Amino acid sequence: MPVVEKSVVVEAPPEKVWKLAQDPTRWHTWFEGAAPPKSIQGNGEVGTVVETSLTVANISLPAQITVVEAIPGERWKGEFVGPAAKGYQLWNYERVEGGTRITFRIEATLSGPAKLAEGLVTKTFEKMAEQTLANVKALSEG
Repeated sequence: MPVVEKSVVVEAPPEKVWKLAQDPTRWHTWFEGAAPPKSIQGNGEVGTVVETSLTVANISLPAQITVVEAIPGERWKGEFVGPAAKGYQLWNYERVEGGTRITFRIEATLSGPAKLAEGLVTKTFEKMAEQTLANVKALSEG
């Protein structure tokens, strides 16, 4: 089961980072591998459901993301399900001197061919997490 956790410090307050990160219409602008949403039910609060696709290891896969926790400026959790994986993303926002420490964790249970390529999927998740955090940092500080 791939588990990846990465952090970055952003020179912006948690409220600013949160505003960017919780808006499902913008996820694809900073989440590495995410396509524009096909449908959105909700506006980022608990219960929001987003139909999209994610590119993992150069393969575009449909995914449904459901927001299960949303504490403004502190924490966000979304559960995802798709044909090759199910799991969750967890975002924590911690106020630190000079800004916000963002910690991103993704945990997935793989099935089918993805399970056979677990090492490749884990490496892809690591790169995805690093680039996603770099994107959030750039947009939040800009």
